[in-house]
Amino acid sequence: MTARVAWTYQDYAALPDDGKRYEIHDGELCEMSAPTMLHQILLFELAVVLRAHVRARNLGLVMVAPLDVILIDTPSETTVLQPDIVYLDHGRLDAARMRGVEGAPTLAVEILSPSTAVIDRTRKRELYARYSVPHL
Repeated sequence: MTARVAWTYQDYAALPDDGKRYEIHDGELCEMSAPTMLHQILLFELAVVLRAHVRARNLGLVMVAPLDVILIDTPSETTVLQPDIVYLDHGRLDAARMRGVEGAPTLAVEILSPSTAVIDRTRKRELYARYSVPHL
């Protein structure tokens, strides 16, 4: 029987830049497929609308992928996601760091694609809920 080795943010950050996208789900390294053209169009349009709303009302900060959201659980940081859009209200702006967002954002948006819909609706939704992301 082999022992399961949990991936950490440190392991993730040390990965070579091979052109692939990765996330860590509870210590498991997951390769993510590239987004489709429709996905990117929807991402851009939604981000523009959300950013305009947030900026006009001075509500916080809107960011788009690729951006690491490191869901803090233990010092090992074994859950790292890249939501399509991230919103931080003023009360959570201190989570914005140079390496990404450390902790739960106010809002995490996943644009569903055929290749990721099941993971987005199940596994990632559960992770966001577990780490107290108020809006998914």
